[in-house]
Amino acid sequence: MILFDYPLNYGGGRSQYREVADNDYQTFTDQTSLLLNIDTTGDGTGAARAWTDIFVKGSGIASYAAALTNPENIASPPARTLPSTVKNDSGDTVSITDMDGFQNDLHTLWTDETQPKPKAKAVTLTFTGTNVRVNEVMILNRILNLAGNRLFSRIEYDSIDLGSVDDDLRGRLTYTPPIGGERDKWSVLYRLISRPIATERDRLADQLIHFIRNYKHFVLAAEYHRYPERVFPAVFPNPETQLRYISDWKRAGRRALFTVREA
Repeated sequence: MILFDYPLNYGGGRSQYREVADNDYQTFTDQTSLLLNIDTTGDGTGAARAWTDIFVKGSGIASYAAALTNPENIASPPARTLPSTVKNDSGDTVSITDMDGFQNDLHTLWTDETQPKPKAKAVTLTFTGTNVRVNEVMILNRILNLAGNRLFSRIEYDSIDLGSVDDDLRGRLTYTPPIGGERDKWSVLYRLISRPIATERDRLADQLIHFIRNYKHFVLAAEYHRYPERVFPAVFPNPETQLRYISDWKRAGRRALFTVREA
């Protein structure tokens, strides 16, 4: 589970290609060069902002190159060739192409967390491939990485249909699609175990609460190497997050129960 700030290229005039910054998989562009403003003002004239990862959803993409405007803490990155598969923590090989035919590539450019994060005012992505279609691009700033074995005792996914089922005048059930044909969205229930056996691990619950309090809109990569398509803008839908001691013996640790909902 990785938590990012809200996409730096979303909103306002940050992208002249709105169809790749709307979390709508039905919209796309076949333009192969995309200028994405990620500066503080969103028009390329503001201060550079920190970023760490690029997420791309599309089809027909073989590779892409990233050209940076006013880069800091990073040299020109090499072209990214999209892999066909990734390997999860169970050792299973998983295709990055989902059941709908979309490629889903999460690429990190901040591999050494002891070093400052890369910064830039804009990122221009140039794609190569056959019949390229780009459905979503998110320039991301990683805030909290909760990946690791046995951090969670519970992870439950629910697929939420935003339409409704009602009785018609004959008493038969009829399905009404959501306004605008909005697709089904994800809801994920987590139970995080934070044990004081190691100092850093005991801080996880506090780091999570800090994130929840400071990032009301964000991006979740639920389990990228297991479900590559489950990377999406999200919110915390519940007004409270449960934080409880596991037992009367406080050194047994704490657990945090919380839900993440796709926006």
